[in-house]
Amino acid sequence: MTRAPDNLRSNRRSGFTLLELVIALAMVTIIVATLASSLSLAYHATQRTEAAIAPSRQAAIALDYMSDDLQSALPRGTELAGNFEGTQAQDDRGHEADDLIFYSTAESPQHVDANGEIKEIEITVEHPLNSSDYVLVRRVTRNLLTDVQPAPDEEIICRGVSSFTLQYFNGSSWNPTWDSTQEDNTIPAAVQVTLELQEPAAGGKMRTIRYDRIFPLSCSTAAIDPAVNSGVTP
Repeated sequence: MTRAPDNLRSNRRSGFTLLELVIALAMVTIIVATLASSLSLAYHATQRTEAAIAPSRQAAIALDYMSDDLQSALPRGTELAGNFEGTQAQDDRGHEADDLIFYSTAESPQHVDANGEIKEIEITVEHPLNSSDYVLVRRVTRNLLTDVQPAPDEEIICRGVSSFTLQYFNGSSWNPTWDSTQEDNTIPAAVQVTLELQEPAAGGKMRTIRYDRIFPLSCSTAAIDPAVNSGVTP
């Protein structure tokens, strides 16, 4: 019998059998399927996490805006500063949707015309046309010296608003409204903001998340003014 050359036998030993190729392909398929399942779980977990923290992120941004605005609020009669006026209101759903107009030195976007340091700021709830959403709006007027009242710069600072409630502290009690003309031309000692947002929950339902924050107003003299704070002895 003739022996096969050594190099031919070596080539045969170095190849793969059909069974080995099938097993290797099956292992690769299992690994790919496992990786795809892990990536899918991670993707959906990320989506759920982002959806869960979205209201908190929105609320934090809106409250940060209000913090800067209110802590820089000015009392009536300070240069161009006018009335600090907080009123109670409701939207067309019957939910609390208070309105606040005041003057502040807080930062705001540059206006196309003039940009004074003191601005008139309004924070209110709006229901845009052709939308089921309710939004918290910040309106800023930077040019207070013009003879023709300009349209304010408007920006949405929060969406999905269920309710927006404000309370005003005079040094001894909380009040649902504030009018500087009736409060010795001063601004409240602090403002409490209650912001409720709606987000989708399990089963296609909606859930409401509530956020509360209290902002002290540095330029206020309400707490020591006997004409405003009944707890102060004249």
